[in-house]
Amino acid sequence: MLNLRFRNSRNTELKPGKMIKSVTLLFLLISFNITAFCGNIVYPWRATTAIVKSGESFEVWFNADAGQTVRSVQLKGPYNVVATPVKIETGTWIYDVTSQNTYNTKITVKVPKPTPADRYDIVLNTSTGMVESPAGVKVIKEYKSSYYILHFSDIHAFQNGHETTMNRLSTIIDIANIINPEIVFNTGDNLYLPAEERMNQLFAGNREQGLKGLNQLDAAVFSVAGNHDIDFDNMPEIGFYKEKSDWWNNWWGLQAYNFTYGNGRFMAINNGWHGFNPAWQVAETQSWLEKAGTGNFRLGAAHIRNKEMSPFDSIASLGLVLIGHNHNIANQNPSPLRNKPIQYIVNSVRDHMEFNLFKVDDKTGNYTPVSGATAQVVYVENPEDIKSPALYKPKLTLSFSETNDGTSGTNSVTIVNNFDFPIEGAGVRFVLPLGRKYKVSNGKIEQAFDGTNVHVVDVLVDVKPNSTTQVKISEN
Repeated sequence: MLNLRFRNSRNTELKPGKMIKSVTLLFLLISFNITAFCGNIVYPWRATTAIVKSGESFEVWFNADAGQTVRSVQLKGPYNVVATPVKIETGTWIYDVTSQNTYNTKITVKVPKPTPADRYDIVLNTSTGMVESPAGVKVIKEYKSSYYILHFSDIHAFQNGHETTMNRLSTIIDIANIINPEIVFNTGDNLYLPAEERMNQLFAGNREQGLKGLNQLDAAVFSVAGNHDIDFDNMPEIGFYKEKSDWWNNWWGLQAYNFTYGNGRFMAINNGWHGFNPAWQVAETQSWLEKAGTGNFRLGAAHIRNKEMSPFDSIASLGLVLIGHNHNIANQNPSPLRNKPIQYIVNSVRDHMEFNLFKVDDKTGNYTPVSGATAQVVYVENPEDIKSPALYKPKLTLSFSETNDGTSGTNSVTIVNNFDFPIEGAGVRFVLPLGRKYKVSNGKIEQAFDGTNVHVVDVLVDVKPNSTTQVKISEN
């Protein structure tokens, strides 16, 4: 029997009189979702960031309004804009079996070979105006022979009583951009009471408060649905899965997806909703693997340990599983899945100052938890001050000697690493005046390019444990 005990965002039960209003609101929500899906990018968007090598292509799934056509596509980076050749198909494609939501325009975007590596907004120039997917694609030059995967979960942003959660996320983003992972996973229970303002803060940050959001990670970012990622004000915990899928599609995009990076195969399903069976997602993963090939490293991402994971593993033969949900038991990592010790929980962003970190060897498919067997990384010296952002002491920092905005042709950066492990290929971006040549000491230039108004030099540097490293750049 369906349990119609509705809850609000504070997890308090609604009184019977309010239940009627909630049911009414539910059907209003359903009506809203039917109309709100017009004219939007379905993929890549919010829950998914496309990864593509320059010179190669990726798809954009767009649900156009009646009569709306796509004229051109641009990639808009922090310092440059790239015009792209496109191929456009029209039709009807279902992208979510549970919601039955569709898109009607498939755009194959070719990234020109000279395109600098960066994370770009996807901008569609349509007959009725611009449509954007902010930070929707990560362009790379080559697949790295070894790379980092960073994992966090259970942000619970904007939950009452946890007002500093976004400060912790912003601190993680600052540190991640130094570590320079290729891929970041965020495994559910994302934010409370979605509204455009809150979603914008989660993704774009809050400039007034100096906080960064998910789109300001340099890496490609992938999110999954958690048990709190439903509209508790208007939906019960069990059932209404079509409406919940509509809701997720509306705010986040895809609830299940697969992608490749080098020899790695990455697969995400939604096992977060109570009573929901993601069997169709698992079946689609199997079909996708048959086409993409099995690779040598297979990662699965979901929200809850063990729940629906056995059939997922039986078709994907997973080597690493990233999980959230249990806020406080990462010290027990890894836990077995079908007798394989491969499930790694990450303690919550809300209640801890940790993320998990892995290093993957693309040639062998082997991976290593970077900080030790449990993969846990405590990222500040003083986690006891979790509710006092002004007191945070990050274990990895980067500071410039001059303002890094293109006004100075000479600069240096100091990286202080108080972690007990090295950072291989830490990332530094210098922003410099146009029209000059530069040389770098104590680092390897990964790429250099002219933006619209500045010259950009990206440098990789190996950083030893418990060390201070300086990189300098000057005119040649």
